[in-house]
This record gives sequence, C-alpha cells and structure tokens, in this order.
Amino acid sequence: MKKSSALPPAIAFPEDIRAGNLQVRLALDAHEVAAAQALRYLVFVKEMGAKVSAALHDDASDRDAFDEYCDHLLVLEHGHPRGPRVVGTYRLLRRSIMHGCGGFYTASEFNIGPVVAHPGELLELGRSCVDAAYRNRAVMQLLWRGIGVYVALHDVTVMFGCASFPGISPQAHAEPLAYLHHYHLAPPELRLTALPDRYAPMDLLPREAVDAKAAFAALPALIKGYLRLGGCIGEGAVIDHEYNTVDVGIVVKTALVTDKYVQRYGHDNA
Repeated sequence: MKKSSALPPAIAFPEDIRAGNLQVRLALDAHEVAAAQALRYLVFVKEMGAKVSAALHDDASDRDAFDEYCDHLLVLEHGHPRGPRVVGTYRLLRRSIMHGCGGFYTASEFNIGPVVAHPGELLELGRSCVDAAYRNRAVMQLLWRGIGVYVALHDVTVMFGCASFPGISPQAHAEPLAYLHHYHLAPPELRLTALPDRYAPMDLLPREAVDAKAAFAALPALIKGYLRLGGCIGEGAVIDHEYNTVDVGIVVKTALVTDKYVQRYGHDNA
C-alpha cells in the first residue's frame, strides 16, 4: 500500500521528548514534511551546492520519490509567532515499508546485500541535516534520542545508510577516509560495498601513516556519532556529484549497543 506523507505515523511516537524550547517527534502531516524538505534545500542546495531541478529551485525544496514512503524525524523549535520551526531532520525508511518505493536509497550507491540478508527490521537513515544556527549538542542529542525511540518502537535490528564528507575530492579527506577503512571497517556479514562503477578507494594512506586521533577529530560530526554508537563503515566511498559529497556506507547493529543507545539517547518509556 502506498504510504501518504499527509497521514500521521501509524505507531504513536511520544511528544514529550524536549530540551528547553526544542522538541523531537515525527512529522504529522504534509505541511511538516514540506518544512523538512525546505530545510534540506537550505542545507544541501544553498549551503553545500547540491544540484537539483529547476522545479525544486522554484519551490526551494529538496524532495524525491522516497519521501512519501518515509517517516520524517523533526527537531522543532517552539516559541515562534507563526508556530514551531523545523531546525533539524532525519529521513527514516524501514524494510517493512520500503517495497512500495522499489527499494532503499542507499542501494543506488552501495551493494547492500549483506545488510538486507540480516534478519529482522532494518532502518535506513538518510537526508540528515540541521540548520546552521542550531548545530549544537542539544539538537544532535534530540535527533539521536528520537532515533532511539523509533528503533525501540519498531524493533529495528540494524540501521544503515550513507554519511558524507563535503566536496567531491576523496584526496581532500585522505586521512579520515583511511582511518575509517583501517580502524572501522564493517565485518563481511554486514559490509556495504560501493558499487563497482562508483567505487572510490578509501585506503589512500597506509595504516601506519594515519594519526588516529587527528583523523577522528577531522570526521564530520554525524560520522563521529555513528562510531560512538558502535557503528562501522562499508568498503569504498562514492563520489556523489549531484549532492557535492563523498559518501561512505554506515552500519549500526542495534543489538550491540542497546543499553548505551537507550540510556544515552532513548526515552524513559521506550
């Protein structure tokens, strides 16, 4: 059955996950999904230089065919005269509903066969972004708390997706890419691999040439967050010319980090 982004989520999501005037919850209607898409346009297109169609430029919106099948996690700032403002978002697509849109987005960049072969519910994480004025610990923690609740509600066993470095030059990120390859490569049974026609090597430096501490510090904040939750990295990177990024595959097996995940990011009643 086709999932409509205008309908509220099928499973009730708690609405009391807050920090000051910030709240995290799922989008409840098409208007809120559109607000998330507008934030994505602001970050991905205006800030990072992603290439979108003229129609999307006219609408100031980043959207695609996957959006209507996904749940959209939002961080809302309350207190504005026109109502809550979306300042952070994540797109969430579960295995149990992805057949309607023909598969997972990540499959356009990586061979996801080993992850798909894993039993249980899968969750693809994507289109994560935060308004530049709100890139702080509070907003990121709320996003992770929201994901923790979602994982618990849907009994997710594995999360996966793409995470990005800015620009389209792997060499510009040689040390952090090599660090991820040498120190955080996923085990074969969960390893995403860049598609052959898109494969860009990550082992641009030998292990002994990598300063692990400096390389970790140079990672984008989102990738650091995945690693801190026990996440691991696929083999090979992908240059995404459309979004002006170098992408790596991420996998997090939630069973390995359940206690840490719920205690650090989850909801008391999850």
